[in-house]
Amino acid sequence: MTLIAKNLKIIRKKLSLTQIALARVLDIGFRTYVRYETAKRDVPLPTLIKIAKLGSISLDRLLKTTLTLENIEIADSESTPSKPKKIEIIGGGVQEGKVMFIGLKHYHLITVNKVEKKLLLAYRKLNNSKKKKYLIGMELRFNAFQKNPQYPTKNIKKEITKRLTKTANTLKKMTLQN
Repeated sequence: MTLIAKNLKIIRKKLSLTQIALARVLDIGFRTYVRYETAKRDVPLPTLIKIAKLGSISLDRLLKTTLTLENIEIADSESTPSKPKKIEIIGGGVQEGKVMFIGLKHYHLITVNKVEKKLLLAYRKLNNSKKKKYLIGMELRFNAFQKNPQYPTKNIKKEITKRLTKTANTLKKMTLQN
């Protein structure tokens, strides 16, 4: 039995549903669902998404971790908890620079490098508009550096100014038309 097939069975048990009932909820045939749960047929992505939503877990967690009746009770949430607590890592690592924790739907950036840590902490303190502005600037710098490692910073600033001016002019036109 594959990981996904085992996880489907655990989610069904958590929901206290029979195979027939879950098949009806998913709007698929009973035999089709039984084949998913016995790993005789691959589950299509739209069905996997529905099952993940029903189980209140992330798709990543459904596909990558072995669920049990105990650990499935930890529902995945969109936001990071405000108070630190010990949670299990289910994907990623230090080499990748990102990890996924049980109970959280998104990857979280991590680093052991002091300079990277300082940059990440500074970035997280910014408001959303400044984050967007800095990301655009970094993307421009990165793309320019990939094309030409000797690309001067002055040209990047000109490019950012040109983009911001173009955006401002577009907004003015839209405002005048409305």
